[in-house]
Amino acid sequence: MTSKTILLTGLPRAGTTLSCHILNSSTNTLALHEPMVPGEFRPVDGINAALDRIAQFADATRAQVLTEGKAPSQQKNGAVPENPVAADAVPGGLRPMDVSLGFIDVRARELNSNFNLIIKHNALFTALLPDLANAFPVYAIVRNPLAVLASWNLVDLPINKGHIPAAEQFDASLKNALAAIPDALDRQLHILEWFCARYCDYLQGHWLRYEEFVAQPQSLIDALNLPASAAIVPARSSKNTGYDLQLMEKLYKQLVANGDAIWQIYSRAQVDALMETIRAGA
Repeated sequence: MTSKTILLTGLPRAGTTLSCHILNSSTNTLALHEPMVPGEFRPVDGINAALDRIAQFADATRAQVLTEGKAPSQQKNGAVPENPVAADAVPGGLRPMDVSLGFIDVRARELNSNFNLIIKHNALFTALLPDLANAFPVYAIVRNPLAVLASWNLVDLPINKGHIPAAEQFDASLKNALAAIPDALDRQLHILEWFCARYCDYLQGHWLRYEEFVAQPQSLIDALNLPASAAIVPARSSKNTGYDLQLMEKLYKQLVANGDAIWQIYSRAQVDALMETIRAGA
């Protein structure tokens, strides 16, 4: 068996970290959550330099895993968590990040020299499409856009204010467009459309749906043609209750009136159904 490196991207707050957590249950596989520092990529050096940096990082990480038994990753308590955001909000009502860049100990993972390496970055990898998809296998995690918007409005991250720095640094048109939009929610909708448009244009057939792999985690492992988990991976629940109904009605109204690529990935009927579930649980 030959080793392979797979790059994972996706909508922010769509379950990309959970996907890494699940993929780490696959035999001879290591999935890393945002192990690189996007700010260290220099757009002025060009796309090829960025691709070379990713390839070099993958090679260096493989060597470090095999010789030192550790790998860089955003982590909590030495492991890739299911959720990188704290469960509770801080004063002011937003939930902060609850991970930091460090090393995870992989000595007990029994990774051989041909282990599968998965590297996940959302905005950075999406901004580097389509060149990235020509150089590596790339998959995108997607989720019902109403649930994504709801999460963006609950976290203490730049996306809450309608900005996505790691993408803006490589896409000047995105940065300029966001700078010209005064309303934060309108900026969020523009970002959501930007992500979806790039996945429609460059990753057709490589979409991995959150709603499917939370119900059947093994389906995510199978989609990437990775070895089966040594143990049964438990299903997770997709939380669609507990939202502020007034906020959700506002997000729903704005969402259904906007977008093009968004509706190529999820149908309006799927968004309507989620909104009805939220109303019923309010």
